Amino acid sequence: MAGLLLAGLGRCAPDRYAHREDLAMLTKPPTAIPFESIDPVLTPQGHRIRPLVDGRPDGNAPEISICAGGLDVPAGFIANAHWHTETDVIVLVYECGEEGALTLFGDNLEYEAVQHRGDLLPIQKGWAHTVVNLSLTTPIRAYEFRGNNTVVVDNPLLSHLQPTAALRGREYLVDLHGADAVERFDAARRTVTRV
Repeated sequence: MAGLLLAGLGRCAPDRYAHREDLAMLTKPPTAIPFESIDPVLTPQGHRIRPLVDGRPDGNAPEISICAGGLDVPAGFIANAHWHTETDVIVLVYECGEEGALTLFGDNLEYEAVQHRGDLLPIQKGWAHTVVNLSLTTPIRAYEFRGNNTVVVDNPLLSHLQPTAALRGREYLVDLHGADAVERFDAARRTVTRV
């Protein structure tokens, strides 16, 4: 019986690769991509993203149909409200403060999700959202995966939601750290910005 099964497997194996000749070869062989090996790009949302897996013709993985970006979100940062028109997004936080990363989403940013290290957050295309780094001392590092070929796209800003994003984000920061700590943080950030 075992011989019969193994003989059957032997016949199936070549069929599995029969169409390999029909597949286009990658223009570049796969390679590991360290997070900091790609320079960040400033996004309209206000944070920085590294196009780690970029399928544009001049990208590091030409013609690949999915992409990955590395997000750098500064401490206490509240991103500009925006949405993704072309693709769903999955965010994987891999470094953050104990407080986590807050995403507000919905037509009025009425829903919320807090991520900690290792947590995934799927965001369907068309959902308005913003991210808030709930730590006043630790930046967030996250991977963002999308179903298109690059993270370097202008996602439409939703300026009508920005006052809500700023208000709700600040409320969370004050609830976690106290009004005095947030004021000191804001004052220090303004001082650094002027230099």
